[in-house]
Amino acid sequence: MINLPMPYSEELIYSTVARYKVRAGLMSPKQLLDDVFEDRGVVATIDLPCHLSKIISHYPQYTFNLDHIAYQHTLFPLYAPFIPEDRRQECLRWMAGHSQGAIHLSIGSNASRLPSLKYIRYCPQCFKEQFKAHGEWYWSRIWQVSGLNCCIKHGIRLEDSLIEYRPTSRHDFIAPNTRDCLVHTQEHISKDDLFIAVKVAELLSLGVQASPSLEQWTAFYRSLARSHDCIKGSQHIDHQRVLEKVKKRWSLEFLESNNLSNLESETGWLRGIFRKHRKSFSYIEHIVAITSMFEDKPWTFAEVIAQVKSQPLKQLSDNEKTKKTLKVDMGVVEANRAVWLKLIQSNKSSVKEARKVNQALYAWLYRNDKQWLMNTNKFYHKPHIPKGFVVDWKRRDIELAKALIKLYRQTYIDLTLPRKSNRWWMQQIGAVSLIEKNLDKLPVVTKFLDQYSEDVSDYQIRRLSRVLIDSLLNKEALQRWEVLRLAGLSDERITHESSRFLAKAHNIVNRRISKVSI
Repeated sequence: MINLPMPYSEELIYSTVARYKVRAGLMSPKQLLDDVFEDRGVVATIDLPCHLSKIISHYPQYTFNLDHIAYQHTLFPLYAPFIPEDRRQECLRWMAGHSQGAIHLSIGSNASRLPSLKYIRYCPQCFKEQFKAHGEWYWSRIWQVSGLNCCIKHGIRLEDSLIEYRPTSRHDFIAPNTRDCLVHTQEHISKDDLFIAVKVAELLSLGVQASPSLEQWTAFYRSLARSHDCIKGSQHIDHQRVLEKVKKRWSLEFLESNNLSNLESETGWLRGIFRKHRKSFSYIEHIVAITSMFEDKPWTFAEVIAQVKSQPLKQLSDNEKTKKTLKVDMGVVEANRAVWLKLIQSNKSSVKEARKVNQALYAWLYRNDKQWLMNTNKFYHKPHIPKGFVVDWKRRDIELAKALIKLYRQTYIDLTLPRKSNRWWMQQIGAVSLIEKNLDKLPVVTKFLDQYSEDVSDYQIRRLSRVLIDSLLNKEALQRWEVLRLAGLSDERITHESSRFLAKAHNIVNRRISKVSI
């Protein structure tokens, strides 16, 4: 493959692939996946993409390696220092190849309390500088960090584009463009917003390094509490004193905006981060906790992580070593094996059904007799059928297209329907998976969807039309803000195309109402 662009500084790999799509003039997401990954199942992931080894292979040898791509062009550095080293290595292996969603589970992203982004974000001022320097726009990775709301370089609030962060069409790489990136009135930012941006930038700039263990993070926070007078007695954390420091440093508005306001709960994140670490915490939680303890004293993540790594690792006691090596009684093992075999055979030889019946037994065998359990279950797995019946795709295409046309004739006059997106049309005829996975084999259906699916502007115009028609029928002149409110829109959300439509249609409707009234 040739012509895959070199990634710009701090550019997401997602953005680099999207720019290739523009340069190559590709319209089909599937064709892009064929060209870049040779795999149509690749998901366009913004924060922690996989298949990086395939990306690296398109560049001259030794141009990039996995660590460079992961640490310079993804959001992996935000999570790497806070997960154990073996998990960090495993995540890098997943990013090189396939993950199947495991990487987001492993780093705790799926269970994170931080609110997830709804749309890809951008800084209008940075776009101007990018175009001046490179003649094109690209997505910078720091813009896509949850909890970060402003551009560190220009000190202005980041804007939401019209491109969804987790879209329903999971395979499309979309480059920034003037249609999806509208410039709005720049909002005020707080000192906390700028402080978070600085700390996130520090994390992203950290080089490749081994991660501290959870045990070392535990020791660091205990040491931090001790050095800032938050210890009761000889070793107990004074959680009330920690709580006071957090409330003094951070506003309730900031904590609520990041779902961190549940501070007094016995099982909340704040108490958890100062207790024994059994799981990793997010970068925002670390920033809030560490800053609260240091109060007005400056600190950097490089200094903190160096201090964490300097914490001594606890040696296992003799009792703990005994527990690690203690073997389960074989009599109990044999008895549980027999119960599991009987359970499988009584549930239509299905491992899945047997597991539902006795989850505790499965868990016990998994922990204490895993090799036997895995080998045994292999004999009861349902055989894979490599090739089913031959589908007449031409006939299937015509049938689906007829169903869509019939639906169009039934609904084209209804202005109250939700947005008629590609997925909406597929859902109405009950063929979402069939069409999405075989769109390249359904040319007539594809043509229908291209012609009749609504984008955001189309949907907004339909909603505005409904309100204006009602206004005309009722002979009631409405102000612009009333039209927007009745249509469920606002000046912040309305697109440029919809705004132009509203300006013209609103004047026409009001003039007609005035003539009728006279």
